[in-house]
Amino acid sequence: MSQKRIIIDFDNTMGVEGKDVDDGLALLYLLGCPDAKIEAICTTYGNSTIDVVHTNTSAMLAEMGLDVPLYKGAATADDPTSEAAYYLAHAAAEAPGELFVLATGSLTNLRGALQADPIFFSNLAGAYIMGGYTQSLPFHGSFIDELNTSCDPDATYDLISASNVGQPYDAPGCPVTVATAQACMPATFSRASFDAEFGTTSWITRACSHWFTNIEEHFNWPHAVCWDVVAAAMLMQPGLFNAGTLDVTLYRRYFSVGYFERAVEGAPFATVNVPTIADHDQFMGEIFAAWHRGLDRLGL
Repeated sequence: MSQKRIIIDFDNTMGVEGKDVDDGLALLYLLGCPDAKIEAICTTYGNSTIDVVHTNTSAMLAEMGLDVPLYKGAATADDPTSEAAYYLAHAAAEAPGELFVLATGSLTNLRGALQADPIFFSNLAGAYIMGGYTQSLPFHGSFIDELNTSCDPDATYDLISASNVGQPYDAPGCPVTVATAQACMPATFSRASFDAEFGTTSWITRACSHWFTNIEEHFNWPHAVCWDVVAAAMLMQPGLFNAGTLDVTLYRRYFSVGYFERAVEGAPFATVNVPTIADHDQFMGEIFAAWHRGLDRLGL
C-alpha cells in the first residue's frame, strides 16, 4: 500500500493546561495509520501564541520519542513569513503532486508559502483543513466562535480560491477538503468511554483529562468533540464519510468570522469538498483503533 506523504500544520496545545488537545489527538491518529507518512510538522498560532505552541509541540515530540522535522510558523497574520512557510513552499516544489497538507490551526503559514512560491497550491496533492461554519452553531446554551479560518481571512481566501474541486484534473490549484464545524459535531466521545477504552492511568487519558473537565465545567456536557481528528480522517479514511461539495462565496469579510456561505447566483465562489461522517459508531471505532496503534507505536 502506497503511503500518503503529509505535512501537518497545527496549533498544538496538547500538554498545556486548560487548552485544547485535538491537534495532538490528530497527530496520534496519523501515527496509528500505517499508510500515513508524516514528512514534517509546522507550528502555527491559534489555540495559543506561536511561542507556546512551538515550545509545547517540541516537548510533546520529545516525550513521544518522535523524530520528525519541526518548523516554527508565523506569529500573527501581519507577517506570514516564517521558517515553516519557506519549508512548505520548498517541500511542495521539490515533490509536486506528492504532498498533502493537513492544516488544523490558523492558515497563515500557507499564505506565507504562497508568497514564497506563487504556484505553491498547485504543487500540493491536496489540502485538508478543520474550520469554518456553514451556519451558526448553538451549543448547550451558548454559541461556539470559529477560530481556525477566521484568524487570517486573507489566508483562508487564498486557500479556498485555490481549490480546483470540480475542475479538470490538471487545473491550477489543488483540491481543498474542509472539515467544517457542522461536520465535526457528530465526532463525540465521553470521558467514560475514554476511560473504558484506554484505562484511567494511560498516557492519552491523562493528557486529555483536563479537556473533559473544562467542557464539563463550561458547557455542563459530558462529551468532547475531536475536531481536528475529523480532518485527518477525511484524508486517511475517506470511506468513513459521505461525499459532498460546497460552493463557497469568496468574501474576506465572511471569512473573518469563519463563515463559509453557500454561494448565491452572481457571487464569486470556489468549490471545496465537505464530507460528512456516515456512521458515528463506526467512525469512533476506527478512531479509537488508530489511537491504540499510535500508542503502541510510541510505546506509551
